[in-house]
Amino acid sequence: MKKIIATFIIALVAFSAFAASGEGSSTLTIGADVAGKLLHGFSTTAYTTADTVKDGTIGTATSTATLDLEIGTAQQIGYYNLYTTGAAQATVNLTASPLTVTMGTGDDAVTYYVPYQLSWAAGSGNDTVTITDGTIGSAVVAKTTAVASSNDDVLTTTGSGLRWQTLSLSATFAGSDNVSFGLPESDAYTGTIVAAVTAD
Repeated sequence: MKKIIATFIIALVAFSAFAASGEGSSTLTIGADVAGKLLHGFSTTAYTTADTVKDGTIGTATSTATLDLEIGTAQQIGYYNLYTTGAAQATVNLTASPLTVTMGTGDDAVTYYVPYQLSWAAGSGNDTVTITDGTIGSAVVAKTTAVASSNDDVLTTTGSGLRWQTLSLSATFAGSDNVSFGLPESDAYTGTIVAAVTAD
């Protein structure tokens, strides 16, 4: 009988010790890392929501618009899109180079430069993006001497979280002056618009 009581006491002490070590609460801490996103580029599509900007084909796109260098009205050339959730504020600068074509070869080669005025207008976006007013370049008569590219900051972001914006881009040429100049026939007039983003 004494042996049974001693065994019971030992078991009770062991249980009490275990119970004492489990008193209070225990906490499991979980966490997550979220990387900031900064997506931007040109498109031929006018995106109207942040999701379509994020999921759409963002990158280098060639405008399907056929430009007429001999008219003086603004012509739609495509769209620029920005989507960012990064901690840094983004500034977008556009650089517009004139359209050029080279006719002839060797010593007889002549390069024609066709300047234009690049304009932008706000499309869809949220209120954390500030768009600058203005244009880049000038619609002046074509030249056979080099014409410099033009550039300007076109938008900046503010605040935090999701910031997104689309811009509608158009080009205006000195149409009647180009007619008087006599631009040579070619389907190879090309130019570029480069969007550079800096994040501070």
